[in-house]
Amino acid sequence: MAKQSALANKMIPDSDPHPDGRRQRSQVSHAKIIAAFMKLLKEGDPNPSAARVAKRAGVGLRSVFRHFDDMDSLYLEIDNLLYDRWGAGLTAPYSSSDWRDQLLELIARRAEVYENIAPYRLITNFARFRSEQLMKNYERLMTHESKALAAILPRTVQKDKSRSRAILLATSFDSWRLFRHDQRLSNKQTIATMSQIVKDIIAHIDD
Repeated sequence: MAKQSALANKMIPDSDPHPDGRRQRSQVSHAKIIAAFMKLLKEGDPNPSAARVAKRAGVGLRSVFRHFDDMDSLYLEIDNLLYDRWGAGLTAPYSSSDWRDQLLELIARRAEVYENIAPYRLITNFARFRSEQLMKNYERLMTHESKALAAILPRTVQKDKSRSRAILLATSFDSWRLFRHDQRLSNKQTIATMSQIVKDIIAHIDD
């Protein structure tokens, strides 16, 4: 979980801005608000109030609403921040040219991402039902993950809808969360379990 705090802390500049740098001071306040909000979410508060965020960030309550129209705007910024931080790595070139090995590598990549973003993803998934933009972001993420999988699977496997959907589920955040959180497996054990499920699904595929 330390990596999650580090992600929030990285958004705050290491040094204080020049006393006359109004724009810099505004950027620092903005970053502190986001970092404070992320820390409260990570600590288990699913809906931090503006007052709590302001207190944790060390800024005035009015400052929160100078930077964000409402609390949903904060959820949206975090959602976009996480997508920008982790999205590209999921589609980087694979080390193997064999699609079966690529599936296993995809699981390991996603597990690393999920380990870092799980608290925020769980809470923003819930918040999307009251925010049209968060819902669009969620749909974008689902499309991104589906396309990443489709880029690996041979066309014959993609056409086998039942099997391709089983692979989609086996490599999903929901599967990772089930084993990592509900079953309390280590991340290594979770990767091994998800990989075994995928191996079992594709064991009888001829290509």
